[in-house]
Amino acid sequence: MKRNLLIFILTLIFLVGAATTLAQEKATETASVLVDSSIVPADSSHQLLAFYFHGNRRCASCIKIEKYTKESLDSLFQKELSDGRILWQVVNTDLDSNQHFLEDYNLYTRSVVLVDMHDGKQARWKNLEKVWEYLNSKNSFSIYIRDEVNDFLKEE
Repeated sequence: MKRNLLIFILTLIFLVGAATTLAQEKATETASVLVDSSIVPADSSHQLLAFYFHGNRRCASCIKIEKYTKESLDSLFQKELSDGRILWQVVNTDLDSNQHFLEDYNLYTRSVVLVDMHDGKQARWKNLEKVWEYLNSKNSFSIYIRDEVNDFLKEE
């Protein structure tokens, strides 16, 4: 009986380790995204930056937040994404060059942040903290993203 329990625990440890490795590999794929002032087109008077901030270690919920946010933007704001009024960025805050975002937006966990840019300058920003509340309802999550993005876009 103890032997079976030991095998079960070792198997569980192996599976958790494998899942963590897969999540880190996914993070590495998006880690190359760096953000600087060049992402804001010079000729754009009003632009919305939609950020998803993550670290090297990514849990299933974190990956789900990124996926739901991207899907919501792609399905509801296709025109704004294609004409550059909305810019979607995935940012790894564990990279030295991106750590300033932690302080810039008071980040303490994986977050979706909307930044309103006017004439190349940041006018306001909002951390969409309720993404964690709506994680179990894709429809509610999408409605939340839609309403927040629309709020930022209407002030042109």
